[in-house]
Amino acid sequence: MGISKFLRRTAIAVATVAASVSGVAHAATCGILSSGTSSTTVNYDPFNPTGLGATSITLQLKRVNGSGGEKTDIVNFYLRAHDANANGTTVVANSVVVAGNYAGLGYDIFYDSNETPPVVAPTSVDPSGTNKFLKIAFTGNNAASDFATVNFTVQLPAKLDLTNSATLSFDAVFACSTTGGGGQSQQTGEITNAISFPIKVLSALQASYAGNDLSFGEIGNVATSQVTATPANYRTSPNNYIRVQSSGPYRVTLTSGNSYRMTYPGGNLGTATQRVNYSLKFLGLTRDETATSAITRTCSRAGVGNSVEDKLYLQATLREGGQGKFVAPNYRDLLTVTIEPLAVPDPIVDCNAYTVP
Repeated sequence: MGISKFLRRTAIAVATVAASVSGVAHAATCGILSSGTSSTTVNYDPFNPTGLGATSITLQLKRVNGSGGEKTDIVNFYLRAHDANANGTTVVANSVVVAGNYAGLGYDIFYDSNETPPVVAPTSVDPSGTNKFLKIAFTGNNAASDFATVNFTVQLPAKLDLTNSATLSFDAVFACSTTGGGGQSQQTGEITNAISFPIKVLSALQASYAGNDLSFGEIGNVATSQVTATPANYRTSPNNYIRVQSSGPYRVTLTSGNSYRMTYPGGNLGTATQRVNYSLKFLGLTRDETATSAITRTCSRAGVGNSVEDKLYLQATLREGGQGKFVAPNYRDLLTVTIEPLAVPDPIVDCNAYTVP
């Protein structure tokens, strides 16, 4: 009668919210910048299937004035992110309070990376349903008239690949004109992080096991001498892994219920004929019955989405055969992997870089 030996599928305990764990301008003399943020911060969990619903945020914008007496009189602008990770966002201006005039309310002025941008120059161009941007015309000349208060509605779809942060910043692409300082001029440009919305991207994650039982199959007729001579022949598949998606860094901890020894129900781990020893490689570290401490790594951000997720491979190798062991069909050990998001990273490593033999 043979002996079947295998490891039970990895059990994963996943924490989902970190809260419990928890503008540089081009050489332009006109344009627009965000001056301060709303007092209310909205939390965005990229793994919430509903995303972030329509959220009203009021910001104060400040016109850029030149050092030679030039003042911004008109600015046309739209928003975009640094890369494609924020595609699908909508930003709509609902109201503007300014010493002057405005146009473009009700239009989504956020443009995805693959969208054709609007025409904003010259500043005499007006926004429309097919050419969406926000136009603000400043008519005052004192310091107070440099500011415009804008109420935006912001919506974010689920699973944006955004880094956990305290704000969500977008670049402003603009055309502007000046008055004063020796005459009127037209300029265009782009200001990085021109507008920062008080939306906190949570350090959140999703994780699951992708693979099969770490099974050695039937080893009743395998001698320990065979295992030690050719250990590569007595390994589990190298294609089993834990998939992780995260908006921030995270910590992984793996433990073995039986200290890297398999036994059957009712078996005695202290009896050599009732246990089978094995080793496990995970995240570049190896553990066996002689070195049983938990495997722990603090990992860099994985990213959000299937195309960027981390794959943490694990592989077990027999350290002895089944000959002479008590006959039983279900020798097992239970591996437990705990993964938690981190609000503040410790020294981190790229856990996706580790491989198994």
